Amino acid sequence: MNIRKFFRLSCLTVAGLFWASCGGDSNSQGPDNTPDPESSSDVTGTSSSAEPESSSVVPESSSSDVALSSSSDVGESSSSGEEKLRLARDTSVTCTTYLSVVESCPVSSEPYYSCMDLQEFLKKDTTVSEKILNKWEKKLLSCGAIQEEVPLYGIVYQVCPHYSVPYLKCSDGKDYKLYAQDNGIAYVTEKEYYETHSSSSVAESSSSSAEPEDLVTNCPQDSFALFVDVLAEVQKELYERIVKVLDENDTLPEAKKVFLDSIVDREKNTLRGNLFPYYWANYDYDTEHVSVSMSDHWFNGYVAKTRTCADGTPETTALYREKYDGILQECLDLINKELERIDADAE
Repeated sequence: MNIRKFFRLSCLTVAGLFWASCGGDSNSQGPDNTPDPESSSDVTGTSSSAEPESSSVVPESSSSDVALSSSSDVGESSSSGEEKLRLARDTSVTCTTYLSVVESCPVSSEPYYSCMDLQEFLKKDTTVSEKILNKWEKKLLSCGAIQEEVPLYGIVYQVCPHYSVPYLKCSDGKDYKLYAQDNGIAYVTEKEYYETHSSSSVAESSSSSAEPEDLVTNCPQDSFALFVDVLAEVQKELYERIVKVLDENDTLPEAKKVFLDSIVDREKNTLRGNLFPYYWANYDYDTEHVSVSMSDHWFNGYVAKTRTCADGTPETTALYREKYDGILQECLDLINKELERIDADAE
């Protein structure tokens, strides 16, 4: 018994020495031959196979500025390389641009200038930059005159997008958000840009300030109309055309006659329904809260109907005529489409 026990212990000792010698040959690997995570460092303690640290997803602005074009469509010029921009409020200050990524959540749905503000601008007989005049007219078309009703049920969570925004790093030691740049001049606010491009700023500006260009005399505009106001005028013309067809076309099929009779209001000399033919006839909608999204010519603001120039004679503005003609043709297409459907049903 003692001999067997001694022999068993001897075998175990030899096996232990065998495995110890194998482990000493490659102490950098585990039992599955994968590298030991701690064995990749060199003598100095740095990893010989470590990957370089990745840069930030949104890199912070550095002292090497990136030249950008304006964040607004007002300024069309752009800088490149290390070209310096002069600050409009003090042209002795030079700046370069750099890019910063910011989260933009609008704090209000109201525009910078209200509908009434823009109307007051256009009513004045002033000299102003032509591009600013066009900007005012465009802003007035979308100034938010119609407040659409909010759904009563459900919750809508606001998602704030991220934008790349150009900033100015200036020689006065300050950073500014860039609104626009024009001919090497940097503007930091919309108001500053407008004031610089108006005639009043020319008289008040010093020799060091930027001078405006492309100045024109504004013919005072008036009779500001909503989409529904233009549509009301279009409906009167449609009424005259439809009544003429009803009264003079003896060969008009009965089904078409019934349809045309149903959409005209002979007592009021217009069409039935204040938003027809976009919405049902014989029904007046609350136009303060309804948008006509199916119209390619819908606008959520005002358009000036008339302007009065130096000779004192009011004339229809080109923008109003453009809107009127577009809405008229759109309405004719909708009514003719219904007449074609009546023809198809009669066959």
